[in-house]
Amino acid sequence: MLIGQDFDKIEIELFGLIIQEPNGVISDLIMSVVSCILGILLIQKYKKTEFEKWWIAFFVLYGISAFLGAFGHGFYHYFGALGKVPNWITGIPIIYFIESAMISLISDLTRKKIFKRLAIWKMVLVYLIFTLIYLTIPIHNNPKIPFLPIAFNTILGVTLSAGVLGYQFYKKESAFKQIVFGVIVMVPSAFVFLMKINPAQWFDKNDLSHLLLTAGIIFFYLGIVKVKKSGFLNQQITT
Repeated sequence: MLIGQDFDKIEIELFGLIIQEPNGVISDLIMSVVSCILGILLIQKYKKTEFEKWWIAFFVLYGISAFLGAFGHGFYHYFGALGKVPNWITGIPIIYFIESAMISLISDLTRKKIFKRLAIWKMVLVYLIFTLIYLTIPIHNNPKIPFLPIAFNTILGVTLSAGVLGYQFYKKESAFKQIVFGVIVMVPSAFVFLMKINPAQWFDKNDLSHLLLTAGIIFFYLGIVKVKKSGFLNQQITT
């Protein structure tokens, strides 16, 4: 195990192409497939309320973003940190979708408007910070720095929306327990990545964080299904 530093990147040759971090490619693709399947299941079952529609958007874009992340890992030899940019920029609205889903359950219109505006402005601010970093810092020499505002946005957004709001709803309806548990499982993935906690070369920080994220979105899905079945979405909610 390595903590605070990374193993040398694994590199293989496939069909004349140099593929780096094949383990990261595999775990990203697994995460992408799982997320897309969950999104499709939600589309087939539930698509009426704002809560459901935002969650569907989350799962679909999350699947796309993870798929782009797989290419960022695999073709790092050719594109460097630039290949990770599509995954990074799609990671920002993903958090906004979670926030919007949870905010949609607030019945107090004044609070709902305030939270919506805060979520939008936070997303804009993160994009601005990311752009500023991208334009002023050579990301090829500092590939982790552009990820920092995205990681912070993920921790803050998921914790406050699915976590704090989810817990408030959980006190009224136990079905939200799965969503809150998803946050507990998912948030540590950012610290695994930032602190470079690498269990092994073929199962490094990327794979461990992807495993936690995959588990987290599965709990989100289970929570959404339970919330729907509970009838909570048909009630007037006050937080």
